Amino acid sequence: MEITRREVEGLGALRSDEWPIISLYLRVDKEHITDDHYSIRLKNLLKELERAREQIGLNRAQSQAVDEDVERIRAFFRDHGDEFGQGVALFASSRAGLWRVYHVPREVGNEADLDFRPVIGRLVRVVELFEPICTCVISRDRARIFRGHLVNFQEVAVRLDEEVPGQHGQGGWSQARFARHIEDHVRQHFQRVGQVLFQLFEQDPFRFLVVAGPDEVVADFVDGLHPYLRERYVGSFNCLMEATAKEIREETKRIVTAWQEQERRRYVDLVLEEALSQDMAVVGLDRVVEVVQIQNVNSLVVDDQLSAPGRYCLRCGALQPIGSEASECVFCGGLTRMRENIVPEVYAEAYRQNANLVFLSERDLRARLEPFGGIGAILRYRIGAPATS
Repeated sequence: MEITRREVEGLGALRSDEWPIISLYLRVDKEHITDDHYSIRLKNLLKELERAREQIGLNRAQSQAVDEDVERIRAFFRDHGDEFGQGVALFASSRAGLWRVYHVPREVGNEADLDFRPVIGRLVRVVELFEPICTCVISRDRARIFRGHLVNFQEVAVRLDEEVPGQHGQGGWSQARFARHIEDHVRQHFQRVGQVLFQLFEQDPFRFLVVAGPDEVVADFVDGLHPYLRERYVGSFNCLMEATAKEIREETKRIVTAWQEQERRRYVDLVLEEALSQDMAVVGLDRVVEVVQIQNVNSLVVDDQLSAPGRYCLRCGALQPIGSEASECVFCGGLTRMRENIVPEVYAEAYRQNANLVFLSERDLRARLEPFGGIGAILRYRIGAPATS
């Protein structure tokens, strides 16, 4: 199964009150399958679960359930490991009725953990790679539509040709009437393609729309699209109808990644402006944890290399105040768990609250946020406390 934003949201909502859940991320390089490099990584990852068992304090029945799931995981990779080309994310708790396996890009990396809810930080980090994209290559009489995301992208089998009459050789009024006749056919073609795009959007909504073709054709076509589609339009490129799928995919990726970078810059500007004016944003990990805990995060902006220790509650999931060493939750009294890096728990929790996540990978953007703790949150509503650390 391929991961989607909807799947990640569903995983984030899962929780088992009694039975622990194994979360496993494994890089499986297709070219190394025959020499079992991935099996060595798997063996080492499953060993890491022993430390997690100690941290969350399992009873005998729970520990036995984990043993059963570990054996099921070993058997799964022994029988199906060669079906994965890049990576896999697996979530297992047989006693809780959970077994989900996803194809993921190798960027997700390697990790094995044990908790009472799926550990989704790694998926949240790369979910933008799976944002649905639609690219329409348009001309005055033809169209091609591609669907997918930045990892997988393919053409939709829809016939979108229009019989547009050729040019008329006579002049005068006859020529003018025939020219109008041609333009009517072109408009009908644009309308039909736009209707198909909207039907595809209603069936399976996409986040980004890219349009390709001659500049003047693209401008006329986009202008007539449904408002919902125009909201998702992020750019265009000039190409021939005969362009290969690979060429269209690469140009689409260039357009979408450029738009995403522009958005990241806009969010950095916004979070710093609002935080420094002590209005609708906060900066610093301690303040961000506070607003996440009260579900007051509209957008979270974070340096993707930020790391800091912290605790969260195994019973209620609450993030504990930064710097706290208490073994009991300040909210429910449950057992807390120490993380060497609490940041993934912070943005995973914000994601569960439907916050928009913005990860900064550009050096200059990370440098701008570094003096303010490398993390900031744009608020849903104004609070009275100071907004800066």
